[in-house]
Amino acid sequence: MTVRDPSTERLFQPINRNPKSVYNRVVDEIKKSIFEGKMSPGDRLPAERELAEMLGVSRTSVREALKMLAAEGLVSIRHGQGAFISEQDPDEYLKRFASHLPVNRETVLDLFEVREVLEPQAARWVAERGTQGDIQELASMVITTKEQLGRLRSGRLSLLAGHDSNFHYRLAQAAGNIVLVRLMHSLLGLLADSRSRSLAIPGRGERSVDEHYEIVQALLHRDANGAAAAMLRHLKDVREQVEAAWREG
Repeated sequence: MTVRDPSTERLFQPINRNPKSVYNRVVDEIKKSIFEGKMSPGDRLPAERELAEMLGVSRTSVREALKMLAAEGLVSIRHGQGAFISEQDPDEYLKRFASHLPVNRETVLDLFEVREVLEPQAARWVAERGTQGDIQELASMVITTKEQLGRLRSGRLSLLAGHDSNFHYRLAQAAGNIVLVRLMHSLLGLLADSRSRSLAIPGRGERSVDEHYEIVQALLHRDANGAAAAMLRHLKDVREQVEAAWREG
């Protein structure tokens, strides 16, 4: 198996100081990177010094965070090689991550309110002025994911988490508005929280892919109103299911 080495990528951004212990925040950032589709089981984490520089924390904080992750069985520390995301059943792995991510109900619902304003307009812009290449890429992402889901027996949540993150961010890029892209990038942490909550709902991830398919069909036909409406339906459907899960829980 080929092991991806994301250590050369800009996986993490410096974290802000707050009363919460710094190493706990490092743990949160590493966990969230899974739901942003940046890291998968088997990937090697950046070296301790590099990770500390990325996050703007001390190497001691990074070392303590890795110890916590290793104790939870989420990271494997190999002498002389570094720290790796533990290789285990990807579905069970992501369920465990979801159970540890800090999800604040009010914040997540506020996020959906913002997304329901921004992303339908983004879909409209893509239909109106996105390049054919961008739209074809979005369509290919959805079709490929649907095909992979049809073959997979395990690892479905890992696939769905990465697809959802990539689809929404790539759509924002295709809209051709740099401010929108920066806003979406700033929201990535909150998007990871809401994604963890929605993926915990049985069948929600697969349903999202079907809804993404409806969006790209409208985009392929350059139907701006249809694309915006499909995106709004998708976001409202996810929000309603997340709210229902909270009430039941």
